[in-house]
Amino acid sequence: MYSILIVDDEPLIREGLRTIIDWEEHGFRVVDVASDAAEALRKHQQLEPSLMIVDIRMPGMDGLELLRKIHEQYRPCPHFLILSGYADFEYARTALQLKVDGYLLKPIDEDELISYLRKVKDEIDEDNRVINRGRDRDWESRILELLSGKDPVPIGTNDWNWSSYEIALVKPLSREEIDAATIAQVKRLLAESFDHTGRGIVFSIDSYVGVLLKETAESPSKHRATYNLINEACGKCGLDFIVVAGGAVPKPELLGRSYERACSLIKQRFLYSGGKLHLAEPELQGNGTDSEAISADDKLFLALDAANPKAAEDALHGMGSSWLAAGANELEIKGGFVSKMSATISRLSLNRPELREHVQTYNAEVTALYGEYRYEHLLKKLSSICMGICDKLNEKDAGPDKQVRKMIELIHRNSSDHLRLETLAEALGYNSSYLGKLFKSTTGDNFNTYLDKVRIDKAKELLRQGKKVYQVAEQIGYTNVDYFHAKFRKYVGSSPISFRKNPEGDEPTE
Repeated sequence: MYSILIVDDEPLIREGLRTIIDWEEHGFRVVDVASDAAEALRKHQQLEPSLMIVDIRMPGMDGLELLRKIHEQYRPCPHFLILSGYADFEYARTALQLKVDGYLLKPIDEDELISYLRKVKDEIDEDNRVINRGRDRDWESRILELLSGKDPVPIGTNDWNWSSYEIALVKPLSREEIDAATIAQVKRLLAESFDHTGRGIVFSIDSYVGVLLKETAESPSKHRATYNLINEACGKCGLDFIVVAGGAVPKPELLGRSYERACSLIKQRFLYSGGKLHLAEPELQGNGTDSEAISADDKLFLALDAANPKAAEDALHGMGSSWLAAGANELEIKGGFVSKMSATISRLSLNRPELREHVQTYNAEVTALYGEYRYEHLLKKLSSICMGICDKLNEKDAGPDKQVRKMIELIHRNSSDHLRLETLAEALGYNSSYLGKLFKSTTGDNFNTYLDKVRIDKAKELLRQGKKVYQVAEQIGYTNVDYFHAKFRKYVGSSPISFRKNPEGDEPTE
């Protein structure tokens, strides 16, 4: 991972550059920013960045003067990308004479920036390879050579005379941004535990801390010990982490296989739980897609409307299972939960005034879900939000009468939806057969009859307003107009058209 210092006098540009792309994906990390050339000189001396992105026009000392000073005073020099809002050829020509690696015009084109980063990374990698070839005992560089597959440094039989070799990759995790100094501290602590004790060799590669593990083939105890040492090092730095291992190989020349496997595993780090070193693909949680007629987000809405946190949690798990089964990635899963949860809260607040003053708070909690780095943490946070909503909605009394009242309220609020007794029973946490009998003994009607009556009452209101028959059928939850006609005649005694013509008549007119 190579470090970047951004130098620009415009705050929006500085902060915008931090987030314009996923820097780590391209082998870089933004370690700091500077608002002028003088501050950049100080920070360059402290941080020794591999790459500086410099605005060419700044008050006081401009970007080109900054480049000259660094070239004159420091060896080795970092690589440079020049940034400017002006398509000025003379500036560009001067910059090229100062051996800059690229010239970017504002607004910055992401693809062009990424292209320059690849070029710079290749050059730095090559520079490092040339330097490292002269260090016979530089184990880290020798491992990187092996994993890259480019001109590996020969390894003598007396150097690594182990029975097996395995690559482990560690990804430190936090809800906050992790700076380069903290990553370096983790690496130093791991080196003390592995390099200095003969357990393995620590190295850095891409955005990970790697460990070449010694003789772990079919040794769960060594994997547990590895996890414990990593846990200790990351814990001292206040970090969580995920660690995977790519499987043992019999000789160092085959380490690329272990590394490729580890890379494949760690790309799925969002789905792993903590507490162990992972050797296999994460297990998909849940039972796949929801095959029932009612959607998972409708289940979530009904569960919350019924103030049943357990049913809400089940609906969330069902939602997530569907996305996992469809192969959704981390960002898609987070975005899906944020979108569904926000929409559900908004929908609830329309008919539940006791929630309205809390909507902004709930939405802030939902937006914060993007900061979660584990799927299991995401689900726990969602369940906690649902519990808070249910606490606001729950009545103090309990017992069967309460559940029937809740059913009646749910039917009246959501009669146009695809309601079924089984769905409401699940939302309320009751057996559907028992709840159906309880409902009939309390209301005198079975569930479907009561739902039909509520819908027909709403239909009569809409027909009195002059709505067309097909519009009314759709609005009250009947997708088939002929079926609506039959239901209306059954409960009202006339057709919808006749009722609309004579809504107050004592006798139906045909």
